[in-house]
Amino acid sequence: MNVRTAVRYSMLLVAGTAILMGAGECGAAMQKIGKETITKDTTWNGEIEITGDVHVPAGVTLSIAPGTTVRFKKIGAESDRNLFGIDSPYYLQAEIIVTGRLIARGTVERPILFTSAEPAPQPADWAALNFLGSQGNVVENCRVEYAYNGVHAHGAQVLIKNNTFAKNVVAISVKKEEEARGTPGFGIPADITVTGNLIEDNKGGINVRSSRAVITRNTIRDNKFFGIWIKEQCRGAISANEITANQKGIFFYKAEGMTIKANNIHANLDYNLAVADEQGKDIQATGNWFGTADRARIEELIYDGKTDPTVARVVVQPFLPERVKDAGK
Repeated sequence: MNVRTAVRYSMLLVAGTAILMGAGECGAAMQKIGKETITKDTTWNGEIEITGDVHVPAGVTLSIAPGTTVRFKKIGAESDRNLFGIDSPYYLQAEIIVTGRLIARGTVERPILFTSAEPAPQPADWAALNFLGSQGNVVENCRVEYAYNGVHAHGAQVLIKNNTFAKNVVAISVKKEEEARGTPGFGIPADITVTGNLIEDNKGGINVRSSRAVITRNTIRDNKFFGIWIKEQCRGAISANEITANQKGIFFYKAEGMTIKANNIHANLDYNLAVADEQGKDIQATGNWFGTADRARIEELIYDGKTDPTVARVVVQPFLPERVKDAGK
């Protein structure tokens, strides 16, 4: 073999190797994970299929790289794929249970996708990103779809920023766990910051019970039953949100303690604001825009003590005469 032939052969070999490497990357097999406890700090990337519960225990961080897709297989009690049974706060469906820390931080250009692995996906095909008594969690620039609860938290702290939640049963549901004694996070209020998200086409939007929540600059629309549901004693604020085209914009059940200011709450299907029969204390919701400056029309879309004298009132005056320009995502 002469020098020219040898050089040419080497170039072809390098090129061929590069092509094979590229093909290997493009055709890389999906990583399957399920009924597993992660024992050390781990990063997921590429294509992940969850075939059963995954537990991130205390002292361990699971990071998910931008552009990663995480698909959940539908399981049930008969599948023997649950790690902790199916009693509260655990689910029948597959879930990522975080008692350590989860950092799922995508980018605008390369969001992370959490979705169903089923050929005809439906809400509740998988359970939740389930945070129990954990701190420092981040869900950012992700799309979360077809879950029972996209984000669920008991006694945990989670930043939920710049995501899209769609086609879940409830997009975000958090509370202070008071039933399952001995489980992580028992008796501790959840602490969430929900900002810059699009929450649309779920059965329910955001459900907060006996916890702290800062809910700001989100667009919450077209959810079948409610945009936001506040239950019992909650701390925090609902501000600068666009809340529209839900069956009920904000619903209150034994609620108190939440500040509600500078939102656009309008054109919801039944009511913009509504209280449950058990609501005993008046709700302060002044300084919001309700789609009109017509007081009578505003009152028509509020269900409270003026309709049923046995329940509390929702106080909306003074209301804003025009839309909050920088509200929503």
